[in-house]
Amino acid sequence: MNMGNIKIETLKLGGSNSYLLECRNGYILVDTGMKGAGKKLSEKLNEMELKPKAIKMILLTHSHYDHVQGLEEIKQLTHAPVAIHKDELAMFGRESLMNNESSFIFRLIIKIFGGITPDTDEKAIKTDILITDDMDLDNYGVDAKIVHTPGHSPGSVCIVTGDGQCICGDTLFDMFPGTHYPIIVYNRIKLAETYRKLDSMNPAVYYPGHGKPITREKFKSKIMNRDKYFRTGG
Repeated sequence: MNMGNIKIETLKLGGSNSYLLECRNGYILVDTGMKGAGKKLSEKLNEMELKPKAIKMILLTHSHYDHVQGLEEIKQLTHAPVAIHKDELAMFGRESLMNNESSFIFRLIIKIFGGITPDTDEKAIKTDILITDDMDLDNYGVDAKIVHTPGHSPGSVCIVTGDGQCICGDTLFDMFPGTHYPIIVYNRIKLAETYRKLDSMNPAVYYPGHGKPITREKFKSKIMNRDKYFRTGG
């Protein structure tokens, strides 16, 4: 599903969805999957008849291991600058210490199975671009911006394009029937603010870190209209 003029390609680099956002003379890679991601990305770029230098930026939506374990391999492959929000950088190596204010059922699942967010190796993360606020991507030749969207984690970010598409990391999930709520929520109040912020930006489609694209209608019905907390902040 690609509901806009700006090309977004879904990649399976292990553990979670990664995305290629087309920009001037190349692509922005969003999230880096698990170990072995470098080989998978190389194969995908060959299939697209692209060289590794086609990756102009690596954006990490957040620091959870299933989105960043492949970073070192992909950095070595592409030599692209790595961007992350400053509030997320502080969480590297400390993910398991975060509170979880998600639903009782999701907290129970994590308690039973454990190991959902093992700590990331801080030493493997070398960032080049520290995001402090919303960041326009005009310099990369694409009508889009990086938006700070805390809630799932302190420094979670999304990319919202001018043609109504949103790459949203784990701010939204598409894994469980009846809901798009994330399984891990460090701060429910922040997440509610994020949902209202995204709702005001009116994307037509959301590309989540897990599962298939989510239409605006599903976002409204399964998030905004289901719980008044997300509309009003409680």
